[in-house]
Amino acid sequence: MHDFVQSALLPGLSEGAIYGLIAVAFAVLFTTTGVINFAHGQMVMLMPMTILVAVGAGLPVWIAYALALAVMIGVGLLQEWAAVRPFMQSGHSVSWILSTLGVSVVLAELLAIPYAGESKNFTHGISAERIEVLGFITSPANIATMIALLAVSAALMLFYRKTRPGLEIRAMAEDVDGAEAIGISRARASQTAMTLSILVAAVTGILVASTQLVSPSLGLTYTFYGFVATAMGGMGSIGGALVGGLVVGVVSQSAAVYFDGLFVNLVVFGLLLAVYVIRPHGLFGRAPVREV
Repeated sequence: MHDFVQSALLPGLSEGAIYGLIAVAFAVLFTTTGVINFAHGQMVMLMPMTILVAVGAGLPVWIAYALALAVMIGVGLLQEWAAVRPFMQSGHSVSWILSTLGVSVVLAELLAIPYAGESKNFTHGISAERIEVLGFITSPANIATMIALLAVSAALMLFYRKTRPGLEIRAMAEDVDGAEAIGISRARASQTAMTLSILVAAVTGILVASTQLVSPSLGLTYTFYGFVATAMGGMGSIGGALVGGLVVGVVSQSAAVYFDGLFVNLVVFGLLLAVYVIRPHGLFGRAPVREV
């Protein structure tokens, strides 16, 4: 049991928390706009890589953090205007799949320029030094990752229930035409959702960079597993994103430990198919309401 916890459960929960954070960001944007942002993984990488470039140019770390966050919000809002809002609640998924994938490719190419696509070590995050906790080996970065998933999920749920912008987003998610009829701006709701997802991406980027080398190619990997977590938990469900991310993390890590690494995707997608056979809309998803 100790071996399972040390080799599969703890690493799986830590990695799953990253998938969960990405899935939460997917859920935030999807709930409001009906769009899955396939460029989100590259936005996650944008935070640490911008910090590395800024620090390399001689800026203090705290200024580099602020600059990176400003760059992320600016790029995110530009993407929202060009690749998300035009297809908001359109029902035509091909359009936004192509537009967000296009943004992902552009960001990956731009992020590859400073370091010619090479992976870089990020030394301005949370310590990844190994420590012992209750007889198990982990690190402050891994602990912070799991805490961050819970904290971000709870904060977003409170935002949706207790703030005016959050209530406006929920109204827009329920009925776009009805929300606009009572004066809620579609553009403002979409911008707010994108900003929230970018803030989650910024947190995720620092956590990812604290535990491994960063590179533009890593963004695609996290987009992939984050989407699987979103689909498993249920599109648009923050609670589902949290659970889906942790399940995908533990299952993939267990498959890597106890089976050949080549079977990881087979096991993860086998589980996803099994979930969809039992729950066609994911663990916490809801069937769309059809109006006639």
